[in-house]
Amino acid sequence: MTRATGRYEKVASLLRSSWSILFGVGAGIVLGMVNPKLSVQIAPIGDLYLTLLTMCVIPIMITAVVSSFGRLLSSPEAAKYLKRIGVVFTCGIIAVTAVGMVVALIGSPGAGLGAEMRAALGAVLLQADKTSATTTALLPATTGWAEFMKMLIPANIFGALSEGKNLQILFFSLVFGLAMGLVPSESRSQFLDLTEVVFKAFEKLIGIAMYFLPFGLFSMIAGQVAGTGVEILLAMGRYVVIVHVAVVLLLMGGGLIISKVSRKSFFKTFSELREPLMVAFGTRNSYAAMPSMLNTLHHNYRLPPDIINLVVPLSVVICRYSMILVFTIGAVFVAQLYGIPLGIPQLGIIFGGTLLGMLAGAGAPGVVALAMVSMVLIPLGLPVETAIILLLAVNFLIDPALTILNVHLTCVAAVVIGRKNRPHGKPGEVLSAGDVIG
Repeated sequence: MTRATGRYEKVASLLRSSWSILFGVGAGIVLGMVNPKLSVQIAPIGDLYLTLLTMCVIPIMITAVVSSFGRLLSSPEAAKYLKRIGVVFTCGIIAVTAVGMVVALIGSPGAGLGAEMRAALGAVLLQADKTSATTTALLPATTGWAEFMKMLIPANIFGALSEGKNLQILFFSLVFGLAMGLVPSESRSQFLDLTEVVFKAFEKLIGIAMYFLPFGLFSMIAGQVAGTGVEILLAMGRYVVIVHVAVVLLLMGGGLIISKVSRKSFFKTFSELREPLMVAFGTRNSYAAMPSMLNTLHHNYRLPPDIINLVVPLSVVICRYSMILVFTIGAVFVAQLYGIPLGIPQLGIIFGGTLLGMLAGAGAPGVVALAMVSMVLIPLGLPVETAIILLLAVNFLIDPALTILNVHLTCVAAVVIGRKNRPHGKPGEVLSAGDVIG
């Protein structure tokens, strides 16, 4: 019995190791290039795995936000942490917007394109003419504060749950957590304990699913690589490269921040976040990586659970860093493609429009959120439908890197917000919220 248990633990440890995850990613890339037909056939296995992960996201988000926000509000430290959340989120959004604009202006993704590249872009637009009605349907109507609040507040929470409207679900969870923080202590504690049990149950389910991560990544990535085209990559290659350069710069900056705050080496910070980053790369879904982020931040950084359980869902839903880069670099790309000069007023429009577009697209699916680029392009007099078609054409090439950026910067925000102000525990010990803020 002991020998069997030891063997099981070795297999489990091997499946959760970095080498197994990297092997799954590498094998998927190779299979996608060598045997596209087989890759397409096994892709549904990866889709089923992604569905399993996303199935757990909404219950985890609701229980995490309700329990953590409810407990936080009863703490004397509440005002300090809420202020810290606002400052860190605002600084992160502004920093990513600034980096995106600077890298785009230096790289000039839409300038100096040759005749062959312009012809390739024209072919993409002609091919997309048949779906122009669908593209037009994605364009948002004029979004004022009334429309934004209507999009934010769910008329029916069960309808929002069934349709996966994450921004409305998050708003409901925050309001419900606020209400729980105001009820009498004994009643509140009983309910918050119940939500914490539900949270831990789904967290356990995610922990079991992580043992199958190498196989899930293998099938997902094989299918993605098999569907990759070359023509559009050549035509928009500079845009794709510039997006990845911006991602790398932001990842390095985020790594340095975590290293300084946690007092760990730069490379160790990435090593300890490898699981959520790999989930982000393979699934291209920040929500699917949320449970892994919560688990990693709790265990590897000894951060207060109640704070992290609030920060991570808030950041994933509201702070769409990926959209910020797409809006800023994409706007510069389209402006240069059409020969529009970019002076101080135009750059101000891109900066402000990007922030508004990110807020308006918070919680929306990726394709719908991408349509919010109209808030940047329309004031510049640029064709929105053309831009959306071109940006969608290469979205699959940049999506893995952008999702990694979303996940990593969310972890950066969590480490900064949950830093210090906590007693020193034993190495590897996870501190409870009561130890930290109670």
